[in-house]
Amino acid sequence: MSVPTEANAGRTDVSSRRPRTAERARTLAAHAGSATLDLPGDREEHVIPAARAVEADGSLLLLVPGETAAVVLTSRDDTAAVLHLVDVAPVAVPHRVRAHCWIAGWLSIPTGPDAEHAAALLAEAAPDPTASERSGTVVRLEVGEVLVDDLWGTGHVEPDDYADAAPDPLAGHEAELLQHLAAAHGNDLYRLAIVAGAPACADRVAPVSLDRHGIRLRTGGPDRTCDVRFEFEHPVADPTELGGALRRLLHGVHGES
Repeated sequence: MSVPTEANAGRTDVSSRRPRTAERARTLAAHAGSATLDLPGDREEHVIPAARAVEADGSLLLLVPGETAAVVLTSRDDTAAVLHLVDVAPVAVPHRVRAHCWIAGWLSIPTGPDAEHAAALLAEAAPDPTASERSGTVVRLEVGEVLVDDLWGTGHVEPDDYADAAPDPLAGHEAELLQHLAAAHGNDLYRLAIVAGAPACADRVAPVSLDRHGIRLRTGGPDRTCDVRFEFEHPVADPTELGGALRRLLHGVHGES
């Protein structure tokens, strides 16, 4: 994945104000826009789940075609699989792919009350806009290994760390928030980027990612881009705190210009 050069504009130590790799993995597991389930070996199946949900321990529930589930049912050994997640920026920027995440593990099929619980979680996490019953079988991916390659870098995540982590509280609202900032606050974002040292001749400044610790802007054009990261004074707990954090950030930077 091509990762643009980053210039950090935070007012505190970066390592203390960044999401941990395990948190980023849990966020991608729940919210990445694209997912492909690969069954390696002789089968070489590549399946796009119709829906997915994440359980409390990080295991993934996937709605897959019946023939894929049949492989799990008929296998004598544990069925290994890799879920490949791809995250794309919700606004138009160069290099829109923000992250890849590979979650490797073993597939099983929930039964009895466990199956009912899994189906309910899937229905809640990924409601069908057509209101029709989706075909397929629910399988569970028990996590054995996690690899993240994103705007922060590349890192492995131990299964226990992954299980204990929580997704970013803004992730479910990030697309809407970034689109609003890009459409309604372009001038403010441009001034932020320039004060942080971005080239004044940048073709465009757009928000590329947002989390509880801060916001990342991308400047430049198709041939050259630069990311600028701004950290909030304090991490935000939910979207209701974000407006104040952004206002304080804009006010503080504008006051220095």
